[in-house]
Parts: sequence; C-alpha cells; structure tokens
Amino acid sequence: MSNSFYHNKVVVITGGSSGIGLAVAKEFARRYARITIISRDIEKLKVAQSAIQKINGEIVVDIIAADVSLKEQITAAIDAVGIKSGTIDVLINCAGIAAHGRFADLTNEQFEKTLQVNYMGVVYASKAAWKYLKAAKGQLSFVSSVAGYLGLIGYSNYAPTKFAITGLAECLFYEGKDDNIRVSIIYPPDTDTPLLHNERQNTLPECLALSKNIEVKTPEEVAMIYIRGLQKNRFEIYCDFNSRLIRSFKNNLPKVFALATDMVIKKSRKSL
Repeated sequence: MSNSFYHNKVVVITGGSSGIGLAVAKEFARRYARITIISRDIEKLKVAQSAIQKINGEIVVDIIAADVSLKEQITAAIDAVGIKSGTIDVLINCAGIAAHGRFADLTNEQFEKTLQVNYMGVVYASKAAWKYLKAAKGQLSFVSSVAGYLGLIGYSNYAPTKFAITGLAECLFYEGKDDNIRVSIIYPPDTDTPLLHNERQNTLPECLALSKNIEVKTPEEVAMIYIRGLQKNRFEIYCDFNSRLIRSFKNNLPKVFALATDMVIKKSRKSL
C-alpha cells in the first residue's frame, strides 16, 4: 500500500476521460487517491474508468457525465462528490476545447462556445468546489497552456480563454490563502492529445512553422511533472525549460520576441 501524499484524498478531475486529464487521473491512482472524473461522454468515461482501475485495482474510480459549460450540471456533479465523500481535497480543472483558424473566419458561436467551456466551465466548477476545498484545506488547480501567456496567429479562439485562466489563477492564489486553499496552474506545451491532433489537422501553416521545433510532450510526462508540482505546492508549473524561456523572452524582450515571431511567419508564407 502506498504512503503517498495523496493517499485516500478525494480528487476531482474535469476533462478526465482523455488526454492530460486521464493521465493525471492515472497518476493519482498510483498514489491511492479517491478519484472522480467528469466529462460529457459517458461511454468515454467508462473506458477511462477501466483504464484507471487497471493502474490500481485497489481503488474505486467514480465517473459523472456532465458538461462544464452548463452551470447547473457541473455544480450538481461537484456537489454529488462533496456530499458522497464528505469532502473534496483536490480539484483539477482540465476540460477544454478549441477552434482553429483566422479570426475573421471563425464564427461568434465558436468564440462563445470555447469561452463557455474553457473559462466559465472553470469558474462554475471552482465556485462549486470552493466550500469543500476550504473545509479540507485543499488544492485548486488549473490546466492552462503555453497559449495562456503567448498569443499567436491562428489562436484567437483558444489563447484568450487560457489567458483568462491565468488571470483567474493569479487572483485566486491570493484569495485562496484566506481560505487555506492552495492554488496552482500548469502551462503544458504541445502535448500528444486529441486536442493537438485536431489542431494539427485544422491549423494555419504559419502555426505549424512556429511549432516545428517544439518538442511534443506525452500526457504521461505532463502528468508526472504536474503531480510533482502539486506536491511541492508550486503556484506555476512548467513542463520544460523552453516553456519558461519563451515566457521570459516575451516578457523581458517583447519587441525582439515579436520580431523573431514575425520572421518565422513571413518565412513560412514564402514557402507556401
């Protein structure tokens, strides 16, 4: 039996049926946490539940089908966990979607849907869990992206929602201290998930050029880094040196960064 930091802790993960969310759930399973994963598709949830329990057959994994963008659904799901378990020790906000393309070509409905899922879904889940996390002196965490501090061509639908999560996490970092809630945020780079596969199929050539030399992480790599960061109570969690470097470069030398980015974009267009 594990003596880990998360042994018997109640962990809730939105977007837990695939990608980073599923990988994080598996890491918590190795640490004997009591896991609930939330996602829209009940069939995907059942497959994910089976995969998590194969990691550790001694734990019970609960699943709840709910849409984070619908306040009543996600609030009811969070309350169901809190009432059944008597507590929530960790909430991981991982659910997210994206639409790719030029700003002028995307519809208002696409912007509204992504904002509702990626940002308001986080707000709804976090507000519902706050009282449980406060009572447990728990952890509230957000899965952002390198796009949460880096706006690029073709990302107008996705990046602003991740910027918003960055801002929310910074606000709640201070507010959480008053209620003994430890807040954190992770900024994964390109990660081998269904979201990335969809992006690569639909993104602009300029985007592909900008990400050409970026090392793609596996969800498992991100999950291991994530859990280590959570255990050490880090507020900002980065997955590699390049992610830190990009943020530092952009913040400290914004004109040079913009110039370098523009050069890559222009070069990619010449090759079309």
